[in-house]
Amino acid sequence: VGAVLLRIAPPVMVAQLIQSLYNIVDSYFVGQFSGDGLTALSIIYPLQLIVTAIAVGTGVGVNTLISRYDGQGKRGEAQGTAGTGTLLAVISWLLFAVLSAVIMTPFARASTESPQVAEYTVTYGLIVCIGSLGVFLESTWSKVHQARGNMRLPMIAQVSGALTNIVLDPILIFGWGPVPELGVAGAAYATVAGQVLAAVI
Repeated sequence: VGAVLLRIAPPVMVAQLIQSLYNIVDSYFVGQFSGDGLTALSIIYPLQLIVTAIAVGTGVGVNTLISRYDGQGKRGEAQGTAGTGTLLAVISWLLFAVLSAVIMTPFARASTESPQVAEYTVTYGLIVCIGSLGVFLESTWSKVHQARGNMRLPMIAQVSGALTNIVLDPILIFGWGPVPELGVAGAAYATVAGQVLAAVI
């Protein structure tokens, strides 16, 4: 058991740490751009945690069922579970995206009295919530790999996504070279790009 834990646990721990880096990195660069922008990210962070909780929770269910079917030698059922998990991820994303679009402005106005903070909250929140398909798919697909004992590919995917976010954040926020300054929206686009890359990998 000890040997198995030492082989399986570190990649999962690193992956979870990396998930939390998205908001930390965004906060670091946005804080240099605007104090109001940093406040907006703090307001949106609980919504991002809800996305992660739903996505990872679904993935864990998929992981458990695939492992169970594999242990019983039911390869077809295991493959079907992966497909069902993907469908659930897309449905969850769609519901969350629609709900976010409906409640984001009232949520922002209820969370702050500053018009500028509210504007940044809506801008960042809509982009990361509507663009959260990458989070839902990556969480499910990572768990499919992990159910089969492949811990490294999910870790590589998440590290690649986080590094993409780190690289793109200053470029998109401050506008380097030919890239226009996008401010808080740039941080959101960098986050979505990193999450989509992780899902693709």
